Amino acid sequence: MSVFATEFQVKTGISKAAFVASVVAWLRGINRSQILDSADAHVNYDDEVWLETAEGESLSLKSYEHNQMAVFGSRLEILDNLGRKWRTECVLTDFGNAAFLRVRGQCVAVDASAVVIPPKKPHFIRQAIEDGWCVEDGHFLPSLSEISVDSTSIDTATNIILGGASFFLPVLYISRGNQDHLPFKTTNIAKELAGICHVVVEPSRAFSFELMERTKRKNPYGGAVALFAPDGREVFKFFKKSDDHSGTDLVKACVQRTNEFVSSQAAQKAWEWQDLQEAQSRRLREAVTNANAEGLEDYVAAFDTELAAKEEKIQNLEARLLIETARANNATQNTDDLFPTDLKTQIGPELYDGEFTDRLHSFLSNSLDAPSIPRNPRTDEFVKRLLENLEFSGRSQSLVSQIKSACRDGNQMPKQLGSILSGFGFTKSNDGPHLKFQPPKELFGLQTEVLPSTPSDSQRAGKNRGAEVIRSFGLNELK
Repeated sequence: MSVFATEFQVKTGISKAAFVASVVAWLRGINRSQILDSADAHVNYDDEVWLETAEGESLSLKSYEHNQMAVFGSRLEILDNLGRKWRTECVLTDFGNAAFLRVRGQCVAVDASAVVIPPKKPHFIRQAIEDGWCVEDGHFLPSLSEISVDSTSIDTATNIILGGASFFLPVLYISRGNQDHLPFKTTNIAKELAGICHVVVEPSRAFSFELMERTKRKNPYGGAVALFAPDGREVFKFFKKSDDHSGTDLVKACVQRTNEFVSSQAAQKAWEWQDLQEAQSRRLREAVTNANAEGLEDYVAAFDTELAAKEEKIQNLEARLLIETARANNATQNTDDLFPTDLKTQIGPELYDGEFTDRLHSFLSNSLDAPSIPRNPRTDEFVKRLLENLEFSGRSQSLVSQIKSACRDGNQMPKQLGSILSGFGFTKSNDGPHLKFQPPKELFGLQTEVLPSTPSDSQRAGKNRGAEVIRSFGLNELK
């Protein structure tokens, strides 16, 4: 069984009639569905409607209302010709003071040989957003468009990285690279992930440096894309590969991992379909208990329904366990980084993500070229095989380009190069006619950088000073 699921807050007061109308509109848009036109079996009660076609397609609509609480749900099941059942459950839970929508899709193997695949996001989610059902989730409103924060939104961006920007949906944060370029066009991914996460685009590369100071360099930068849970936990961080010119592969990876993460989460506030089934069964059992023996068949049916609901809950938990296990086995914090996040935290901050791996690569490669160093043959072979399967990240050259770009105009060099150094945590002070930038202690192995403060000196220093900083940072050897 393969699963898709998401949950977000919606406005209160959506009536049963409005929910059913949305379900009908959704079904009309499904080409394979014939349930509204060709149902040849049906059951119709006040709180439940059930339809089924001769081909095995079925639709169930349920409702439960008690005091200020109202829960409306639909379940659609469609068989395909490959031995699979496609199940979609939409449950609206209104507690009176707050309401939530839970949408869950499953691909279930009916035949033993059937191959299940992850279901796509049901169009019902987009429909709910377009119909104005959503309410704000922390700083953001679920939307079909990307959210472009401006230069005054540093507090919001900080909350994304550290936690507290949203309550239900995670945030996909897209940083800008050189010349403020984005790694891909953001319109399509925002539509694809609408109702699954908030897609946020930072305003500029300079914004990244300010965010670094606020978050102690936990933010993605230089064109990196990262998903943050509502509590600030980083779920993944990806970079565009050199051969992925349009960013298509990066978009696919982000969508897949975001869907996997959100689908693996248990329901927070909204009821699941099985909760609605159990509530209906309990109500019917209470009614039958006070009725005569003629209601015994209804009681038995309600009991069987409740047992089936509990069995489905067990299956859903087992599916979530499989998803979590697979995600843990396949998890990588970066596809080209050898160092776990915890180890990097103990060593110290990197100039860019993957720097330590690049430096290890360079060191090992130089060591193999130094015959004077005594080595064991097995160690030699291990290092060779490691280097054969390890490539430089290429992100050192992105930093080189930023430094060169900052030094292209000598008059602007002190300001622009100084901004880069400040973004790494260097402390600026005046030293006569010069600007002194002192590196923080945690950025080990770096020296104090001195920049001219007058335009005439800057014009002469320009590119030479940039080359010196590149050499001081040891970037040219990391390629």
